[in-house]
Order: sequence, then structure tokens, then C-alpha cells
Amino acid sequence: MSGLRATARLQLHASFDFDAAAAQLDYYATLGVSHLYLSPIAAAMPGSSHGYDGIDPTRISQELGGEAAFLQLAAAARKHGMGLILDIVPNHVAASARNWWWNDVLMHGRRSPYAAWFDIEWEAPGCGGRLWLPVLDRPLQEAVEAGTLRVEPGDQRLLLRHHDLTLPLSPRSYPLRPARWPDWTERCNRRVERLLALLQRQHYRLAWWRTAGDQVNYRRFFDINELAALRVEREEVFEQVHALPLRLIREGWVDGLRIDHVDGLASPAAYLQRLRQAVDAACVMGQRRAGSVTLHVEKILAQGEQLPDDWACDGSTGYDFMDQAGAWLHDTAAVGALTRIWQTASADTSSFADVQRGARARLLRQSLHVDFLRLLRTAQRLLQPRLAEADLDAAPLARSLAALLRCYPVYRPYGLSGGAERRALSDAETGASAELDGAGKAALCLLSEALRGENAGGEELRVRFGQLAAPLNAKAVEDTAFYRYNRLLSRNEVGSDPQHLGIGGRELLALAAARLRRHPQALLALATHDHKRGADSRARLAVLTTCATDWRNALCCWDRMARQAGRSIPLPGAESHALWQALVGAWPMHGEPDDDFGTRMTQWLLKALREGKRISSWADPDEGIEQAAARWLRALLEEPELRPLRTALSTFIGRIAPAGACNGLVQVCLQQCLPGVPDLYQGGDGWDLSLVDPDNRRAVDYITRRRWLQDRRSWADLLRRWHDGAVKARLLATLLRCRREHSALFLHGQLLALAVPPRSPWLAFLRTHQAQVLLVIVRRGSAEAMPGPGLQLPSGAGADWTLRGVPQGRFRNVLDGRIEQFNGTAAATLLLAGSPLAVWISEENGRDGQRGTTAAD
Repeated sequence: MSGLRATARLQLHASFDFDAAAAQLDYYATLGVSHLYLSPIAAAMPGSSHGYDGIDPTRISQELGGEAAFLQLAAAARKHGMGLILDIVPNHVAASARNWWWNDVLMHGRRSPYAAWFDIEWEAPGCGGRLWLPVLDRPLQEAVEAGTLRVEPGDQRLLLRHHDLTLPLSPRSYPLRPARWPDWTERCNRRVERLLALLQRQHYRLAWWRTAGDQVNYRRFFDINELAALRVEREEVFEQVHALPLRLIREGWVDGLRIDHVDGLASPAAYLQRLRQAVDAACVMGQRRAGSVTLHVEKILAQGEQLPDDWACDGSTGYDFMDQAGAWLHDTAAVGALTRIWQTASADTSSFADVQRGARARLLRQSLHVDFLRLLRTAQRLLQPRLAEADLDAAPLARSLAALLRCYPVYRPYGLSGGAERRALSDAETGASAELDGAGKAALCLLSEALRGENAGGEELRVRFGQLAAPLNAKAVEDTAFYRYNRLLSRNEVGSDPQHLGIGGRELLALAAARLRRHPQALLALATHDHKRGADSRARLAVLTTCATDWRNALCCWDRMARQAGRSIPLPGAESHALWQALVGAWPMHGEPDDDFGTRMTQWLLKALREGKRISSWADPDEGIEQAAARWLRALLEEPELRPLRTALSTFIGRIAPAGACNGLVQVCLQQCLPGVPDLYQGGDGWDLSLVDPDNRRAVDYITRRRWLQDRRSWADLLRRWHDGAVKARLLATLLRCRREHSALFLHGQLLALAVPPRSPWLAFLRTHQAQVLLVIVRRGSAEAMPGPGLQLPSGAGADWTLRGVPQGRFRNVLDGRIEQFNGTAAATLLLAGSPLAVWISEENGRDGQRGTTAAD
């Protein structure tokens, strides 16, 4: 089996199980992928489409085919020279009676041997020493009186039923002899007081789902009541959660692990060290070299943030690269124009920082309020002596804690030993202090001292602070502010910061060089199962930064045409601005939307309105607004009176689509050629104009993709006829083959920046290793430079310059097969031959040692 070279992420579920994955092994092997990267394989809730709602991490899902089918997949992968990477979920499991650990806690409460496995605050105020279970569709009294709560016999014990939900009853709360159950249950179900008395004897307190944000006393995954956090820092929990992946590593079937939501754990550094040791021991027991199984962490990194040095892992899963590569496609000179367009459309001059702080404040008052209160109680307990000395009570402490959380710029603190971590906390303190009165500032000083470890209990407070800061950041930024601040949706992406429109080529290469030094096997993603929109949709929207005036005029024209047709968008300006962008980004490459497109866009629209929580929400949906917006969208796509508007929209998209496709190809080239391990998300081998989940988890058309691999058209012909996606598939397959044939060059090759014209859309660099050289030159797309219809660069596209620092020797263009002799310089027109990108690899060993500057220079 080959080393880690390139991965392909597959989303497994009942309709795409182990057998279905095995059927595509030959395709991915031919494409050039070294490892399949599987979504969670452990037993999950019935019908799960993702696997993150696990019910038993110790066994393989029967819905996916069970262990036998998994082993067949693993054995078949080995025959194709491929490995497997598993996505594991150490942070949480489903809070369901189908999960035996949780079920036992429901039955036995604190006496359950699994009670300490979950992060439950049994003595939380108002819970009466019981587990608060917000699962009812109405208040408890109403549910009992309406008969929606009933006692029913199960296989071996009595159960409580609420619609489709069944819950166990404490064995001490009903007769043990089954012969008495029929009469006993009938009396309970007939008499309200008797049923209420039975419920009082349970170890859980049933409650209306709307009480969760104020009362739930178990830590959840984010604010999802159906997912309960695990205390994997406990030895017995760690062993059970990792028993399956460690066994599969020991048996030689698994070659890497992806750690889901590492920021949800008490101490990510300690966890990763422990896991690294366990994985290495399993490798040795399976007669493999320690360190041969890779560990990658799902981690959102803020601008300027990097993985802590003491994390025993091979890098992140690639959100950081997805942000960086996408950022370079944007022309930062457009920031002012785009900001004015957005502020005019939304009638809102708030910055993104203002928007996300407002979202944080709302979440702390609502769905994460109970988590805030728990953190506040922890802070009160740990700081009580100091608070008393300063004549401070809970009120200023609460104000200071909320202000600090609102201003905290990264997911969470760790040891606070590094300069970047301390700067993040200092920035948050500065922002929080500006919002506080004198008492609040005094409390903030005590709080900051404790978080920095200057007071007793600092570690505990840091853990609790981090376990709230991380979900608060995710929910406020990705799941709220990204749907409120809509200046340019291509920058509203997981791992990105909408405040930063783009980066320069030198910065992109410096970040890549740093990755090579620290984590050469870090994954490089362009799409994930969590992305807000597909890689090629973002690439198309990036083109708007090159034609901001045309974009503004088009928006005004479309709104005017809708009004003239008597069909104005029934949404506020901010939401309608997002809708126009979503349409532009997702519009099919061939230019003709089908019925499926309308369904997908309507699904996106509903989610966008609810995630924004401004005019609708998941908790309190405004169905009138939602339905009116959906009707308008359908009318735009189908009704005759809006045909002129539909044509105008399609025409504008047709003008920028070639430049967007060019950007899509450039992204693939950067992913394959810069340091790191490219991760292909399922379906990304063709054009990816997907929307947020569940749209980005649709079935993949493998028949078409297999046909692309057999396509014998020339590179130039594929550029001319680019709409079907074959050109992207060719680029990907060619570069993956190149990575396979020259693996040491791509894994270890030094990164050298080559000079390009200043303030230009060009990027050029070398990868060098021993006698091998890779030369890459790319141009980001612009509406002006690529007027279409093909992706070839016209003569006036600014390629009339000379690239210097090209090593002497014989090189081959891996895309069109040309061979050239270079001697220190090369004309850009020669390198590209009309293509928006070119990749050349040395054909001979010797070279004269001429070099460009290092990427970090």
C-alpha cells in the first residue's frame, strides 16, 4: 500500500454503504487517490445520513453493511493499493434510548455506571437533582392531559412513549412482575395524577423542548439537544470510544483517523497525546511502524492562528487551505465597491465584527443561555474569595463573562502558553473592557487572571470557557452571521472570515511554506460535507470582485425588472441580496436550470432564512414569509412573465461563468501542487456548484466520471468545451498521476516563489526536491480577461511578460505534453499556450541551481 498521497472523502449512509463504496474503488484508484476517507462507520441513529449521531462507537453500523462488509471494503482497498481513513467522533453520542449508555443513565440516574461518562450537572438549579430532558412537543402537564405521554410494555420492561419517542422507566418505579403490567399501565394512562406521580419517580425530568436553552443540565454538541457530550478524558470512556478504531488499526485495516470537533474535548492536547500513544501501540502490535497511522483534526483556525505546537497530530482537515486558496481568487481592490453595494442593498452599515458579536449576544441569551449560566457558576465558585475581597457579586461577573465571550476571536484557549493565544485573549479583554462599567472591568480582571492560570482553578475555568466559546463561535459565526452579513457569499465559508476579502500571492505561498515546515501531511480541502457552497460556486462568485460595477448594475436591473413585472422579491434587502448571489453561484454550468435546481434552491432559501434568525428561525419559523419567498423563486425559474428577468440573470452568469470555471481549475491546481495532502470531497472531480447540506451530500454520478477518465480529447479542446466538467476531471487526474509518479517531490519539495508582475492576477512557484523540479503558473479569472466562451486566454489577457528564475533544463507540460528547454527565463505565453494555468515538470536530472526567492521571503 502506498503512503498518504491524496484522499477522497465519501459520505456513507444506508443508500451508499460499504458495498457501494467498494464498487467505486477501481475508479478512485485509477484517478490516483491513495486513501478513501470515510465518514463515521460506527452504529448511528436509524436512517442517519451522516453518522455523527452515534449510538454505539464500539461496533460497525449494520445500516452500512456491518463488519463483514467493512472488512470486504478494506481488503478490496488493499488490493487496489489504497488505504482507509476513518472519521471518529470522540466528543458526543446520540442522546437517545437507542444508545445503551444514555439509556442506562435514564433508567438508573446517578447510580448508573455510565452517569460519569456524560457531562451532567445533577445539582443544577431547578432540575431537582434529575436529568432535564427537553423532548416534549408541549409542556409536561399538557402532554399528560392530552394523552401524548403513555406507559407501554416493552420486550422486558415498561416504557414511556411520546409520539415516536420511547424512554425507559426506572425499574424501581413500577411492578417487577410482568403479570401485573397490563392493569397497572391502564390505570396510569387513565389517571393524570397517577401518571404524573410515576414521572416524578424517574431519574429524568421530562420537559417542553423550548426549555432547553434555559434549563438543560447536560452538555450538548453545540445547542443540539439530541447529541450529548462525552467525557472522553476519563480512562474508561476513552477506551470504549476508541476500542473499534484501535482494533481495526491493530488488524491492519485502517491507516488514518480524522478527529471530529476536537475543540469539544476538555483538553485537546492531552487527548491527542493519549490517542497518538494508543494508535502507535496498536500499530506496533499489528507489526507496523509507530507513526504510520496519521491523525488529522477538524479544527477551525482564525486568521493568524495555527495548531498548537503540543498537538500530536499530522495537521488539520483543511478548512484553512480552503480559505486561503479561495481568498487568493478575490481581487482585494474591490472591497470598497462591494461594501457600498452591500450597505445600499441591506441599509445596514454594520461590520461583520458587529454582526457576529450581536449573534453571540443573542445565543448567550437564548439557545446557549444554560451553558453560559453553568460557566458562570463555575467562575463564581472558583473566584469566590477574590470576588468577596473586591466586593463583587455575580452580576458584574456575569457582565464581564458575557462581554469576554462576545469578543473572543478564536474558538477557544488552550494552555495560553503561546503568544498568539495570549494575544487573542488580550484582544478579547480590550473589546470587553470597552463595553463594561467599573465593576464589570474589575470582575473582568479577576476572570482574565484565572484564565491565564494566575489564580487557583485556572485550568478548570479554561476548559469550561473553551467548551462554551467553541460552540458559541461556530453557532454565531457560521450558523448565524454568515446568513446575515452577505457582502460576498464566497467569503462566508467555514474556516473563512468575511471581513477579509482576499490575500496576495506572496501571503498564500508563505502560509503554504509554513505548512510544509510544520505539517507536511496536513489535508488540503476545497469542499467538505459542511461547506456552505461548493468550490466552483465560490470560484464563480469570486469573479464579482473583478466586475463590481457590472455587478451593481445587474442587481439594480434585476430588481427593477421584478418590480415592473409586479413580482418584487418579498424579502428584506439583506436577504434578497443573498438570494441573488446564491442564484449566480449555483446556476448550472450549461445555463439551463432544471426542476431539481428549483427544489435545491428552495431548500437552501428556507435554511438561509432560518439560520439567519432575523425574519425566521428554526425555533419560530415565519411560514408566511418563507412560503412567499419560495413562491417568488419558483416564479423566477418557471413563470412566463418573469422570463425576461430569467434571461437577464442567465446572460450575466454566462458572462462570468468562464472566469469562474477558470478559478475552479486554478483552485484544483493549487490544491494538488502546494505542500500538503489534497482531499477530494465526493463529486468534486466535476464542477461543484452545490449548496449547503443536505445539498452537498447528494449522490455522485460515477457513470459520467468514469467516462471522463476515458476521454481522449486534447487539453486545448477540453478548455474550449468546458461546461460538462471533463476539463476539471482531466486536470485532477493528471495531477494526481503526477503526484503518484513523483511522490517525494510533492511531499518534501521545497516551495519557491517566482516573481510575477506586481498587482497582477498571476501566481508562479517552484517545488524542488533533489534533482526534480515542478513549475506552476496560474492566472485567476476575471470577467474582462476571459470574455468566453471557452477558457483559453485571449491575446490581451496580460500574459506578455517573462518569468524569471526558471531552472535550466528540459521540462514537460503535464497537461498538453509539450516539451521545452528552459534556461533561466521563459515567456508566460510560451508556458501557458492559451491555457489559464500550466504545470511543468523537469525531464532531466541536471539543472544550474537558479532559484526564486523562498515563499517566506
